[in-house]
Amino acid sequence: MQVSKSLSALHEFLKKKESSGQNFDLEQILNATGWKIATFKTYWNKGQLADFISEVAKNVYEASNCTEISEVEFAKLLSQSKHRRGLGHNCKSKLAKALLGKSKDNMLLALELYNRPSLENRMDAFVMCFCTAWEQFLKAVLIERDGETSIFRKSSKKGLKETISLREALEKLYPQQSNVRKNIEQIAFLRDQAVHLLMPEIQGIMSRVFQSGVLNFTSKFEEFTEISFLNSSHAGMISLVGEFKSPPVSIMKSTYGDIANDILDLASSVKQDVETSDNIEFAIPLNVKLVFATDTEDGTTITIARADEGMEGLKKALVIEKPVDRSKSHPLLRKDAINEINGKLHDRYELAKLAKHLVKVCGNSGKPIINPNCFDAVVTKNKWKLSDNQYHYKNKNPEIHYYSNGLVEEFVKKVMEHEDYLKTTKQWHNSKK
Repeated sequence: MQVSKSLSALHEFLKKKESSGQNFDLEQILNATGWKIATFKTYWNKGQLADFISEVAKNVYEASNCTEISEVEFAKLLSQSKHRRGLGHNCKSKLAKALLGKSKDNMLLALELYNRPSLENRMDAFVMCFCTAWEQFLKAVLIERDGETSIFRKSSKKGLKETISLREALEKLYPQQSNVRKNIEQIAFLRDQAVHLLMPEIQGIMSRVFQSGVLNFTSKFEEFTEISFLNSSHAGMISLVGEFKSPPVSIMKSTYGDIANDILDLASSVKQDVETSDNIEFAIPLNVKLVFATDTEDGTTITIARADEGMEGLKKALVIEKPVDRSKSHPLLRKDAINEINGKLHDRYELAKLAKHLVKVCGNSGKPIINPNCFDAVVTKNKWKLSDNQYHYKNKNPEIHYYSNGLVEEFVKKVMEHEDYLKTTKQWHNSKK
């Protein structure tokens, strides 16, 4: 592979800075590579530099992971044609990035061990790796929110820096009534106080708790990192066991002796918690009955609900999106959506009214307009880009964001409902950058 002069120069520049432990600024990067600032921003905003450059303060950067990597491998990882986004690209702390990587590895290990049929103690291995993965992930989130000191206790007598526990991290991030927190606490209890009770006979009920925990982790991990936890080509992560049946007491006692009663009590307690909670964030519900119904003429969505709950069941329904023609459902690129929004605003409203609601004007015409920053602020505030939905669709490879005509209408509606909406939304958005 032929490496461009700019990437070769960047690799050499970063190696020197990492070896010497020196920080640097944007101007030094541009001088070393010959890049224009727009080129750097393209790499930076796509997260392609995340593995090698961290922003430690405003316009102050430090290098990492460059000294042990070849120039060719460095260039491959930064190739814009790959549309690669590094894990932790949106993190400022190198420790947070490292914790995210370890967290992902530990959850993958938990899944691999659980799905290994020859492993008799796979439940024991799962709870250990699962809890470790969550602890590392939560600490990465805390670091980015509150700083690195937030995960450390005061120095011990031995002078070692100790970090807070999984339960302490949970308390800082999730309210007590959160089913995500309850799920993690249930599995952490098994790890700390009941691992000796994790026998094969209770796998049926425990697998439901485990799978909800994995689904929760996947959701929170992708929400925070903006990167998929698993490729879409991977099949189900944990295969659910069928209907849970408590094993005969006589057989259990002949196998485990006096502790058999404790094992059965644990199974019954968890089963009762699952039935009482009846929430997929805590455990996959027992005895779920499904009803299917399409809600559009072309059948683009399928509703799944509990058949015995009527309308209340529909309120908690899961909606599965069937494959559709993206060019029809989400035809607009970012610049197209902005043009459509501006067109509709000027078609429907007088300039005097627009001047009260919009905060930017066109440099050529002097008319009030929505610019890219306005667009990004509203989209971020409403969390439209966090998932594929009626307003937004993300093509994964290459990564391209598309928007629907429905977003255009909703955008216009939100901006024109209140005079200060766009102003306050932009202030909120820009303060986070």
